Amino acid sequence: MHWSFHCTLAYFLKGVARELKIASNFFSKYHTNVVFNDFQKKWLKKNENGEFYFDINGALLPYKSEDKVFFEQLAKTVFEDVFMISCFYNDNYDKKLVEFLDARMQEGPYGYRDGAFDITVKKDDVVIDAGAWIGDYSAYAITKGATVYAFEPVKKSFGLLCETADMNNAKAHPGKIYPIQKGLGDSECELNIMTSLENSLGDSFIRKENDALIEEKIRITSLDKFVEEHKLERVNFIKADIEGAERDLLKGATHTLKTFAPKLVLCTYHLPDDPEVLENLILQINPNYKVVQLRNKLVAAVVV
Repeated sequence: MHWSFHCTLAYFLKGVARELKIASNFFSKYHTNVVFNDFQKKWLKKNENGEFYFDINGALLPYKSEDKVFFEQLAKTVFEDVFMISCFYNDNYDKKLVEFLDARMQEGPYGYRDGAFDITVKKDDVVIDAGAWIGDYSAYAITKGATVYAFEPVKKSFGLLCETADMNNAKAHPGKIYPIQKGLGDSECELNIMTSLENSLGDSFIRKENDALIEEKIRITSLDKFVEEHKLERVNFIKADIEGAERDLLKGATHTLKTFAPKLVLCTYHLPDDPEVLENLILQINPNYKVVQLRNKLVAAVVV
């Protein structure tokens, strides 16, 4: 239903091979190649200068033909989380659909709606995209009419994020993407992060013995400090996928959560105690929040 017949067949064969433990690596690689090729056929475009880019329902993303591993991951995982509901379900974040898809996705969608409990991006929202990567979620949010402050501290990803911002800001959107080369935490500091030479989705604060990883020093700030310095009058939505630092983001956003009560979508799969710790922190900061736990994400809002 979502891709081509060949893509659906490849997905089925991958699942059967995994269950039967027969050539699972082969069929997993086969599925990845089919998905990537199908993804390119559907979303890859060329501008008047002959340059390729992705246009996913109006969200523009850069394309680098030499970085196949990087963009295979975009097609395989990131598309599901960020764009699937927008592209194939008309932005329907209804509770029943989200819970159905959440059980089948690798990480799960960035939205949820159950009556007045509405965790979706609206026109004129001010959005904080923490762990923006190449700006995939930022590009989606700007198509909804939001203004996005996109935080990405890693050099390689930040370069692509700036390209994404330039491409989308050139369109006639009411909002804009503002790239910030910093991470969000509980204080102003510098930290070392392990970043992959091949795939920046492998960035981690945990040191690993791996020749493909290098150490990069990144800058961190707190959301409260950023809001104060930039005199933001409101924050409506926070999306965070920051490798287990979500708890530090919350500790550095106490004033923001108390004053503006933004809608929250936080990843909870990086650390074993993330679901409990993040929910407790949110309710300690602002007891008016309602929190719903999904399989790999937490959504929260203050319902008036």
